[in-house]
Amino acid sequence: MVTQPLIAFGLAMLAATPAVAAPLPPAPVIGAEKDADGRPLPFGRQTRLPPETPAASGPHKAIMTTADGLPAHVIYHPANLAGAGKLPIVAWGNGACINAGNRFRYFLTEIASHGYLVLANGVMANPALEVGPQENPPVRPPGSPPPPPPPPRDPNAPQRAPGTTTPQQLIESIDWAIAENSRPGSPLFGRIDTAHVAVMGQSCGGVQAMRVAADPRISTMVIWNSGVGMIPGNPADPAAVLASVHTPIAFIHGDAQTDVAFYASEANARALAKVPVFQAWQNSMTHLGTYGQANGGFFGTLAVAWLDWQLKGSKVASRLFVGADCSLCQDQSWHVFQARLK
Repeated sequence: MVTQPLIAFGLAMLAATPAVAAPLPPAPVIGAEKDADGRPLPFGRQTRLPPETPAASGPHKAIMTTADGLPAHVIYHPANLAGAGKLPIVAWGNGACINAGNRFRYFLTEIASHGYLVLANGVMANPALEVGPQENPPVRPPGSPPPPPPPPRDPNAPQRAPGTTTPQQLIESIDWAIAENSRPGSPLFGRIDTAHVAVMGQSCGGVQAMRVAADPRISTMVIWNSGVGMIPGNPADPAAVLASVHTPIAFIHGDAQTDVAFYASEANARALAKVPVFQAWQNSMTHLGTYGQANGGFFGTLAVAWLDWQLKGSKVASRLFVGADCSLCQDQSWHVFQARLK
C-alpha cells in the first residue's frame, strides 16, 4: 500500500514538480562506460547502478534482471521476494518501441519497489539507451505537413539491439508471469497476484498497450505520453482499439507545445464512453516526462498511486485522482479530466 507520506506529498510537492529532467543520483562506478563510438557517456551517466543492485524509494528495494524463459524482456521485482507479499503484474511497452527493456529503469524500478512484478519489452541493452532529456521529439501542430523521412538506420548498429518490440510481447509478459506463479521451483512460485494485471506504456509503447487492451486478464491501463492516432497507421483502426478498452484507464502527458502526444491523448480520453477514465497533463511537461529522474520523478509517484488504487484497493491512493478536490486537481500546473471514476 502507498504510505501516507507518499500520497500526502502535499500541494507543495505538486507545485514544485519540475517539468524537466533532473540530474540522476550518484551511483557506484562499475567500469568505464562508453557510448557506441567509444566516448565517455555524458555527465550524470558515467556511473550506473549494476542491474542486480537493489534500488528505489519503496519499502521493497527492487532489482532489474532477466530470465532465460523470457529472453526478449527485462524484469523488475523486489529483491526480497519473500517479504514483498503477492505481486500484481505490470507489463510495460517502451517509447519508440525500442528493444531495450532497461530504457525506463529508474521509473520501473520505483514501481517494483512498491511490491509489483514489472516486465518490460526489450532486451537488456546498452545503458546509453536509458531515457534522457536529449531525445524529446519536436511537436508538430495538427495540419502541419508531414516531417521529412528519417535517414536510414542500421537496425544492427552496435549501440542498440536489432529490431523493435511488438504488442505481443506485452501478452508474453502476462503469460510468463502467470506460468511462473504456478511452476514449482520458480523464484516467483506462489508469489504473484495473477488476478491483478496492469498494462502500461510510453509513446509507441502506449500504443502497444492500447492494441492489447481487449485481453480479459487486464485490470487497468496507464497510457503515458501516448494515444492511438498519434502514430499514422498504427493501429490501422483506432476506433476499434478504443472500443476494446474494458478497464479503468489513465492518460498522463504534457501540454500541446511540449508533448507530441497531447492531441491523441485528449481525443482518446474523451472517446472512451463506457469505462472509468482519468486524464491529466502538466504545463511544460515534455514527451519524456520525468522517467529519467531519481526514482522516476513525479511520474513514478503517479504510477505507484494509480496501481495501488486500481490493483491493491488503496483508498488513500485514490485521492490523487478522484473528485473535484483530488490532490492533482488542486495544482494549477496540472489539468485534469475525469469520467466515471469512483
